[in-house]
Amino acid sequence: MGHQSCFNLTTQGGVTAGLEWICDGDIPIARLEHVVVEQPEQNLRYFDRNLKPVVLRDLKLTPTGRPLVAGVQMFWNFDGHIVTSELQDVIVEGRDSDCLRVTVVTADPGGIAISRRVLTLSWDEVEESYVYDFACHLDIKSPQTFDRPGIEQVRFEISDPWYSDVPAPTIAFDGAWSAHGFTRLLAEPAGDEPAVWQMPLNHLATGIPSPQSFRDGGMLVLADCPGNNPAFEFVGDTAARTGIGVCNWGYDVHLHATYDRQELYAPICETFRVRRCPDAKVADMLKRSEPVPAITYAGLAQLPRYERHSSFDKTLDLNEPAGALDPWPWLPEGEGTRWCRDLGRTDNHSLAIERSTDGVSEWAMNREGEGAWTQRWRSTTGFRVSVWVRTEHVRGHGASIGLRWIQFNHPERQPVICCTPLSATNDWTQLTVEIQGPPPDQISAVEILLRLDGTGAVWFDDIDVTVL
Repeated sequence: MGHQSCFNLTTQGGVTAGLEWICDGDIPIARLEHVVVEQPEQNLRYFDRNLKPVVLRDLKLTPTGRPLVAGVQMFWNFDGHIVTSELQDVIVEGRDSDCLRVTVVTADPGGIAISRRVLTLSWDEVEESYVYDFACHLDIKSPQTFDRPGIEQVRFEISDPWYSDVPAPTIAFDGAWSAHGFTRLLAEPAGDEPAVWQMPLNHLATGIPSPQSFRDGGMLVLADCPGNNPAFEFVGDTAARTGIGVCNWGYDVHLHATYDRQELYAPICETFRVRRCPDAKVADMLKRSEPVPAITYAGLAQLPRYERHSSFDKTLDLNEPAGALDPWPWLPEGEGTRWCRDLGRTDNHSLAIERSTDGVSEWAMNREGEGAWTQRWRSTTGFRVSVWVRTEHVRGHGASIGLRWIQFNHPERQPVICCTPLSATNDWTQLTVEIQGPPPDQISAVEILLRLDGTGAVWFDDIDVTVL
């Protein structure tokens, strides 16, 4: 006899109501959560539009394994502003059995639609995996809300699941976690060809076109960590109408379905499963995978990696998995930006800008902080940034370092704090700027800007970023 499951939904006591866990016998395997989500996670994951979401968290796919899926949202998101965010009921059937059914009923505050999300949990003896089967029922009370002049199709987000262990942190720090060997996403899109879509795990790869429909039973798999590859499986009519989008914050995968306007007037139900993908299936998908499309940013296939102490000599290849760390690169913005590999202060690398017309060009990095999966901030947290600068014939406002607090999705809301700029012609000179805590409310990161405002040439080298 193999594993014999006995499922239940239990409340583990605490100061108040405690935590609700789905258990297999005495083993917690997933947690039903309905709590207020604070910053920066609220802005990153819910865009400040669902303060108390209903989520199934920390899904294990085997009794002794670690959680492989960090969260599956149990609500519908219609256009970013209409969300079935209000929990009405949770119904549990099949306690102390090998098939547990949990129904989560939610509605949007305006009464436009009712969601009935049915989770059926079972154990697959052949594949040795828990199977979380989600039936996503939707009753639209006011289809006219979406059936507007000129609209022939609408797209609703079914869920926005997050993986565990991905992303790796953008920079190394004491106690940093690991990506556990995951290197890419694989998917089986619709079509006659057996080819498999793949996306390497790095922040800039998420811009490549992603599947907008799946074959019946087609899988989206996080690979390749033997024995621990989580899969989303799309079944029936849901497969053909489901597309995905991969978010570069951290490989949360937006699952969305597209409907003709007439379909809004009948009950909707989409079905997907979360399960472990067998290693043999992963190996087969890797063999059938298509080459990764060319990935570039501003025409560049390679960019300099961000590190807190750097001479800008490390490369991020946009077509390759990033590895245990998933660093964010320095991004060029504006005329005359160049990753220089033949001149520097301590080696042959630097970030250069050369402008012949008046204006602003920058090298920018805006993933330093809590919202980019680094160590936690405190109320006193601030940053000091120093960099060595060489200038030639700089006119205008000059070369400088700029810092500003970042609220993801609303980066322009905070002022840029700049050091005293450097103009004319200067040998290597160190510039320093600080931004002091506490960070304003809802802030998730700090943006670092290496700027030239004016004309001339400037080289930046040997940056030093200190957390205060």
